[in-house]
Amino acid sequence: YYYDAATGLLTFTTDDFSPFTVVTSDSAFNGGDGTEANPYLIATGKQALAMEKGKGCFKLVNDVVVTDEIYLSGKTCVLDLNGHSIKLEYADGVKPNNGSVLYIGGKKGNLTINDSSASQTGAVYGSNKTYTNKVTSAVRAGNYGKLTINGGHFYGTSEGTSCIFVYTSMSSGSKATVTINGGSFETATPSG
Repeated sequence: YYYDAATGLLTFTTDDFSPFTVVTSDSAFNGGDGTEANPYLIATGKQALAMEKGKGCFKLVNDVVVTDEIYLSGKTCVLDLNGHSIKLEYADGVKPNNGSVLYIGGKKGNLTINDSSASQTGAVYGSNKTYTNKVTSAVRAGNYGKLTINGGHFYGTSEGTSCIFVYTSMSSGSKATVTINGGSFETATPSG
């Protein structure tokens, strides 16, 4: 058999006519169960957007483009870029809210980003559109959010952008926490 992760098609060929059983999954992802040993696999932008409804561990198996921001607030998630990229290209009619590909915030909101690939080519690309009074970014950490980056390339690609945008209120108890243990960060034209 052959499974094409890009299309989701499973092709079987047989040498004889012996019966076989196909078990399918109703998972929004390309496989996996969300554990560290068997993360949810993401092969399309639609599957990446479905991360909002899941929690646990996710792993890119293709380069993907998402048409809206991905909110991961109030839960613990680990994203392995796995040498692939995730890029935000807003769909027509989609209004930016936070301006980032990935958003983590809220109490119990905890996002860790890794790149397990040998080539270390995993990347997160912010939107290349510029908006008045909006700082676009690859990742945004909001109040209470905890963000840990262990690897990957993070690109801000619009005018007045940032790689990682950290939003905090005046209250020290609700500030976002960002820990960077590795990775590369690049902006087209930095905000401020």
